[in-house]
Amino acid sequence: MSGDAETQISHGAHYRGYGLSDRVSVYLKLGAASLEIDDPAIKKTNDLDTTNSFGTNFMTGLALKTKLFESTTHRWEWDGSLQFLDLRQRHKDKNELRWHEWQMSTSVAKEFGRVKPYVGVKYAMVNAFYRVRQEGQLLKQGRYKEKTRLGFFLGTDCALGESEDVILNLESAFQDGPEVTVSLAYTF
Repeated sequence: MSGDAETQISHGAHYRGYGLSDRVSVYLKLGAASLEIDDPAIKKTNDLDTTNSFGTNFMTGLALKTKLFESTTHRWEWDGSLQFLDLRQRHKDKNELRWHEWQMSTSVAKEFGRVKPYVGVKYAMVNAFYRVRQEGQLLKQGRYKEKTRLGFFLGTDCALGESEDVILNLESAFQDGPEVTVSLAYTF
């Protein structure tokens, strides 16, 4: 984040996807996210801790994913996606944060039986407006932006079950710090 601020986000969400065609899918994400930002620029009276908690926030997301190229002979594919995330909740007399994030990414994947590892790059833009309060009084408000917009990620999909219709996804990304994602999907 801008300045010396560091963010920690933990979230859980429910995804729903719909295939518009064989190559294009749209996804909706609904969930909750807990945010903490450690910002040494925000000084509190009688408290040396620089970590500010923004509580649990409502999270929504919308994504569009397209398969740019697929080789059925060699079992690899190249895709691209665009995603928007919004985190918000009004916390009266408490810290508030409104988080908007746009992500654009592309990745290449190769299938080996039930395992499909992938690697890719993503470009993300974050705009976060915050208000920090102490004892109900506004201490500071402002905006955060990401330090690094470009990053890379790698992960794997593992098909489980007799019908291979349950997908376990493990992913790690590196952009403004390490990120780890674990998800479970069921394909209809």
